[in-house]
Amino acid sequence: MSPHPALDPWLDRVAQMAQAAIELRPQTPSDMIGDVDRIASATDLLADRMLALVGPDRAELRPSRVRHDLRTPLNHVLGYGEMLREDLAGTLAEPQVARLLQLARQVLEGIDDLVETVLSGGTRTPPPPAVRDLQPPALTRDQRAGRILVVDDNEANNDLLRRHLERLGHRVTQADDGEFALELLASAPTGRGSDRPFDLVLLDIVMPGMDGIEVLRAIKRDERWRDLPVLMISSLDELGAVARCIELGAADYLTKPFEPVLLRARVSACLEARRLRDQEVDYLTRIEQERQRAADLLRVILPDPIVDELERTNEVKPRRHDRVAVLFCDIVGFTRYCDAREPEEVLPHLQRLVVAWEQAAMANGLLKIKTIGDGFMAASGLLHRVENPVERCVRCAEELVREVRALAMHDGEEGWSVRIGVHVGPVVAGVLGHRQFQFDLWGDTVNTAARVEQHGTPDAITLSMPAWEELAQLGAVGTPLGAVHAKGKGALELVRFERF
Repeated sequence: MSPHPALDPWLDRVAQMAQAAIELRPQTPSDMIGDVDRIASATDLLADRMLALVGPDRAELRPSRVRHDLRTPLNHVLGYGEMLREDLAGTLAEPQVARLLQLARQVLEGIDDLVETVLSGGTRTPPPPAVRDLQPPALTRDQRAGRILVVDDNEANNDLLRRHLERLGHRVTQADDGEFALELLASAPTGRGSDRPFDLVLLDIVMPGMDGIEVLRAIKRDERWRDLPVLMISSLDELGAVARCIELGAADYLTKPFEPVLLRARVSACLEARRLRDQEVDYLTRIEQERQRAADLLRVILPDPIVDELERTNEVKPRRHDRVAVLFCDIVGFTRYCDAREPEEVLPHLQRLVVAWEQAAMANGLLKIKTIGDGFMAASGLLHRVENPVERCVRCAEELVREVRALAMHDGEEGWSVRIGVHVGPVVAGVLGHRQFQFDLWGDTVNTAARVEQHGTPDAITLSMPAWEELAQLGAVGTPLGAVHAKGKGALELVRFERF
């Protein structure tokens, strides 16, 4: 008899558990004897801790700590017992394992009443709960195996979790304290999907040194691991701490002693949630990549300030710009050149020429407006005010002429030449279309620049009188060409640029 009558029925059940382990040993294959011995050691520890309830230090015992200390060896009995029941299914030893598990669950269900009665000094013997055989369904390997970090300072708990998880097909890494767990995370390479070192953390709440709550807080503070799901492991009387963990970002919790079925269900749910989260991140990443690709393509078609306005307001309002220099460039005799050659021969030459013109425009601060066949249009002083827009156009035009000559010599295309016209004045700029955007300029300045180019001379830069007057102030030298009759404009005074 124990010093307290309330202990007697529970000590009797623990003794029956120990006897069941002794009788089970001869029926167990040699490679499983270690699990039987662990069960026997756990029952001895459970009996010692029950007797400590009526020992000389009972006044210093805290109920929550006592419940934790009693459940820990029970967790080991149930954990190793469940693995033995699975391994010994269909053998003569299976009923003995089932009986041992029934006794362990009886004790587990009565722990709260036992602790309350004994520590309060009462003599009431709690009624033994009904014996139930919680036969779990057969566990199969999870279809989606994960990489799981198990953090528990108790060696047996760590071993049980590892073995259960490995039976389900997961890869397990173990840490016996919080500091080591954080070291493992810090030293592991970061990645996504199959490159990620861990998919889930199983984290005990009560540990010496850094407890589970501190570890969880550190994980959620680190942006590398903030999205890593954490499954907390707790005793039944730690639900307040569990609630704090959920508030800190834990995905779920598992109480000790844990049922293998619940372990699998909650681990699988966490891994599935992580997989879905990864899919969502990948989907959003692809959307952002496509959006960025579309934005980059749009910036090839439209100037950056126009794209910025379009992204902000979903529209671009037409605007008037004063003192803009407009340049037109056209290849002389290009139609005859094309008629004498196949398109496959013409296009590479034209492509090299247009690329060279675009580079010349950028180098001189001009904005390319468009390319129309063999024609090229650019402007200076449009989106950003410049001091001498006409000068920029003329210096760009000099490069355009040089590029045509260089390309003709390189490809043996003698006779290639260009006409270039420049005019300055106000323009209206805006975007046309909704599906195929086009940034363009309108107004009399644009029409006049086109007429200046049409009436110019090959391999020369022709300016309208307003454009020449600005350029002449910089000391440029030019040759007056007199007045020409331009369609829709009447008389138009032109000057051919010679040099600066």
